[in-house]
Amino acid sequence: MAILNIKLDNVLSFFDFNVNFSFPNKLKTSIIENENLEYVPSFRYKKLNIFVGSNASGKTSLMKCIWRILLFLNRKEKMVLDEIVNKNDKESRIEIDLVEDTKEEHKLHRYKIIVTDKSTNFTVMVSHTFVNLSSNKSTKDSYENKLKELDSLQDVYMDYIECLNDNNPHSGWNVVLPGTEYLFDRIHFAKPRNNEEQKEYISILNDIFKTLDPSIINVKKSKDSNDAYVLEHDCGAKIIIQEDNLLSAIPLLSSGTKYGVNIANVIFAIKHHNNGIYIIDEQFSYVNSDIEAAMISTMTSLLGPNEQIFFTTHNMNILDLGFPFHSFYFMKKETIDKKKRITINCGSEVENRNNVSPKTIIDNDIFNTAPDVNKIFNISEEE
Repeated sequence: MAILNIKLDNVLSFFDFNVNFSFPNKLKTSIIENENLEYVPSFRYKKLNIFVGSNASGKTSLMKCIWRILLFLNRKEKMVLDEIVNKNDKESRIEIDLVEDTKEEHKLHRYKIIVTDKSTNFTVMVSHTFVNLSSNKSTKDSYENKLKELDSLQDVYMDYIECLNDNNPHSGWNVVLPGTEYLFDRIHFAKPRNNEEQKEYISILNDIFKTLDPSIINVKKSKDSNDAYVLEHDCGAKIIIQEDNLLSAIPLLSSGTKYGVNIANVIFAIKHHNNGIYIIDEQFSYVNSDIEAAMISTMTSLLGPNEQIFFTTHNMNILDLGFPFHSFYFMKKETIDKKKRITINCGSEVENRNNVSPKTIIDNDIFNTAPDVNKIFNISEEE
């Protein structure tokens, strides 16, 4: 499964918001391999999507929206949307285009969601349309040439349960948000299926933790508990990390090192292709920028067919890793019509040459995403 397009209106600070994750023309050279469906290779999508922006520019909000929309489609529970739709009289609208590509079938889906009566009944209506794709190489179906067909289909809105009950759940996702977010300040380990995977998971935990903190000399499974691991410190200390304990309560480790479990889990999941979509938000805020760059490069190289990463960062070094311009999105929050609105621009809108670094967009502030720091400097000037 891959996401091709999202539209949001009256959802958090998103108003008439649209972001697209497809691209029409194959790149001559790219370090990201096979940015296309496995069985419909002419159908291109962005496997890596990196969101850059200042504080409160909407990065985490967008990740929450993507996660909540997928959760809603899978669980068919309307209150999953409660945290993202605005509590006002205006209806909230969500639209998402998803593509599924298996040996048996290849479909481009569109879900349109309308939420009303938010303070009373919380009414959710859904329209679902889809078009079939052809795996015949001579047909060369793409998102762009199937849009006209998809747009021509009539929307029939019905109660969300009635609409979604006839649909098979789409393939899964893996989401990690910062520990400051509700439900994400808990430790959860990957669940290896056999002894071989268990050894591999422990090896990944060792690689991650030893990189984040060189004073950690070993990570091993606890002998006393099936859902705990032990970090051995060079000072002789043993740090117990227990399933479902608070992430913030782990002793001795730095803020960045505590996120090692989350990072190891994602890398393990990508390596084993356990999920179709990976949403990784602000896991490296306290981590050295070179380590973060190495992590995202590794995650991207491990991606399999029909898989996709959504990744947020403040680290500008990632712009110099050689990823294509179309992988980068620049976000900001600005006042439009007296409302704070989130806007987004893709790097390929201004440049797509492989011999130019996307960092030039930031250095030249082409999308005007640099934060306004004048109020900070004003503090020293105030009497």
